[in-house]
Parts: sequence; C-alpha cells; structure tokens
Amino acid sequence: MNPHRLKDRLDSVPESLDATQRARLAAHRSAVDECRERITELRGELRRVLSGIDGPRSSVEIMIELDGLERVQQRLDSRLSDLCDELTGGVAPVRYGDAPPL
Repeated sequence: MNPHRLKDRLDSVPESLDATQRARLAAHRSAVDECRERITELRGELRRVLSGIDGPRSSVEIMIELDGLERVQQRLDSRLSDLCDELTGGVAPVRYGDAPPL
C-alpha cells in the first residue's frame, strides 16, 4: 500500500479504541512495516548482486524471497485496511491503483 494511503487509513481510526483494538491495530501495522522493511533490504541486496558484487546468495534466491514477500505485503495491506474499516464502522471509498491522493 502506498505510504500516503496507509497513513490515511490509520488516521481514519478513532482515538477512542480500547486496549484490545489498539493491540490488534499495532500488530497489523507492525507486520506491514516489517514486511516493507524486508522488501527494501532485499531490493538492495538484489541490486548489489546484479551489479556484480558478490553476495552470500544468488539473485534467483533473492528474487524468490522478494516475490513471496511482495505478495504477502499485498495481503497484509488488505488485512490492515479491513481492520481499519472494522474499527471505524464504515467502508473506505473504493480507490483504484496505488497513486498518492490528489
């Protein structure tokens, strides 16, 4: 999810959440952030390997992990968005693409 959209989704959640709801939101956000950070690390590792700098793994190994994490990221983003909808009691407007808001 685009960082702008993620921020919008999180900002839509009311401040009046109870401790359980806050814990769920924090766990979802942590998972999204952790996956995004790992994807960034792998992209850097892949760039280095493809630039001819030797690394501990092959480009294929890196690409396989990266591909899987990019698919997982979409699922985590979707779950976080669904949780935000649940906690706000509404449904977010449908947006197509991942462009920043206008």
